[in-house]
Amino acid sequence: MKHSSALKPLAFALAAIISVAAQAGGGHNDGPPPYTMDPNAGAAAVVNDAQNSHNNNVSNKATQNTATIKSSIKGSEGNVGANSAAGTGNQQDNSVAIATADESFVFGTAAALTNATQTNSHNTSHNYGTQNNASLDSSGSGASGNVGANVAAGDFNQQKNNLAIAVSNGRIATAGANTSQTSNNLSVINEAGASYLSNVSTWDHDHGHGGNNTPVTNNASMTGSFNGLSGNGGANIAAGVGNQQSNSLSIAAGCKACM
Repeated sequence: MKHSSALKPLAFALAAIISVAAQAGGGHNDGPPPYTMDPNAGAAAVVNDAQNSHNNNVSNKATQNTATIKSSIKGSEGNVGANSAAGTGNQQDNSVAIATADESFVFGTAAALTNATQTNSHNTSHNYGTQNNASLDSSGSGASGNVGANVAAGDFNQQKNNLAIAVSNGRIATAGANTSQTSNNLSVINEAGASYLSNVSTWDHDHGHGGNNTPVTNNASMTGSFNGLSGNGGANIAAGVGNQQSNSLSIAAGCKACM
């Protein structure tokens, strides 16, 4: 597939939201400081966000967390972001920054930037006979453009999809996508079930205190998805505790004849 043909559906489908995305320059007040844009840029778009999770304590006893995206976003065009989470303290995000300019607009420069910070610190998770299941089934097939899907089951998982596009008919086009994910002092305790667990299928696993115990199970799967996708596709599927996943795409298209 030629690069030009892969990007055309995305460029056409996203043209309708360029005017909205170009105004997204503020970001969250508690987020990281915004990047300095090119002062000569004819068009600029910035997405700046932060997600913080600190000092949380989670206790799961015979808990079942199930997150699924099934038979969704098929045949879509343009930019699609899907998030599905089950559990506690999960962080998921989809961000897009788009800028376009032509040679008659200042110097024809375009700049697009996305910046995301996800922090996870001093969190504690106790799992007793917990089942975490995350799946992406029969989704995103035949899509055209950019597709990002995040599925998480469990506690304190971090997932991110970034897209930055800058298109200029002038001399300069810059695009950047930056993600920072940190996880500090995360405490996870996974144990088999105890006597207080009832109506839960069990198995024999002796930890020194005897009895039938239910193990902690984490299952993540992706089945029959993103078939025939044209363009860019990113999928994150996580089951468990404290997983970090990210997909980033930066596109800059300038004009050689304008140099």
